[in-house]
Amino acid sequence: MADIRPFEPENTRAFIDLWRSALPLDGITLNLLERKVLLDVNREPDSLVVAKEGGALAGFALRLILHRPIENVGLRHEDGFITAFGVHPDFRRRGIGSALLQDSIDWFKKRDRKKILIAPYTPNYFVPGIDKENYADGVRLFEKFGFAEYIEAIAMDAPISKFALTDKILEKEKKLLSEGIEIRTYRREDLLGYLGFQGKLMPGPWLEDSRRNLIDLTRGLFEEDSIFLAVDKGRIIGFCQYEGDHFGPFGVSDEYQGKGIGSVLLAKTLYQMRLKGYHCAWVLWTGMRAAEGVYGRLGFTITRKFAIMKKEL
Repeated sequence: MADIRPFEPENTRAFIDLWRSALPLDGITLNLLERKVLLDVNREPDSLVVAKEGGALAGFALRLILHRPIENVGLRHEDGFITAFGVHPDFRRRGIGSALLQDSIDWFKKRDRKKILIAPYTPNYFVPGIDKENYADGVRLFEKFGFAEYIEAIAMDAPISKFALTDKILEKEKKLLSEGIEIRTYRREDLLGYLGFQGKLMPGPWLEDSRRNLIDLTRGLFEEDSIFLAVDKGRIIGFCQYEGDHFGPFGVSDEYQGKGIGSVLLAKTLYQMRLKGYHCAWVLWTGMRAAEGVYGRLGFTITRKFAIMKKEL
């Protein structure tokens, strides 16, 4: 019988090894563990639990509810989130995953949650959902407990070491400029207009992400040319950004869809990434329509598919 208990700091190194073994495509470092788990303002003493068997760490679950509201979203009072879950390969098929999952379901019930989500928890999620190919056993375990996929998230990668702005993209940019729409990098005087654009037209979590990046910019940890803007006569109508070789997110106001603005934003951002020395770009979460559309046209290919799952309580 697995012994489930809260994570203990003295087991940090062994826990990191457990995580890497249980989730080989999504291993973490000490920095990631501290930044995205232990320092998370939503963490509770028993948010992160481990299963021990024979004194060895055999599995873990990270479950959270919001204690700090997401901008434009709030606290999501009915929702609970499992953002990471795994069992060491040497301890599988012994009921450890089932014990961890049932313990987590009970944990959410005590907090009066109405549903559990795997795993679009925004502030510090690792990957969206469960990798349907590489962690297929995990999908089946959650299905056994009544979870069902409600969104498919797609991860994509593109080689960009030879990426160039095509004549077609340059012609689109020229046409947009003739209509008064400029595609350019972010400027410091854009700050309030950019936050206003994000707050009104983009998902709330994107606003939080933008605010964090702009704060980092003031500390010298983020660069102005990591954000491209589409500007119509002084009004921001679209954006695209990158962090390292992580590409996105990007978005364009609904009223400006169909003009090729997104394609130009994407291409200029990828070209800027190439100039900065990056040889690849990756997108963690998009949908099939975008995958078959603009991303596919710019050289991205699908690398992983995730099942974002939920269970009604």
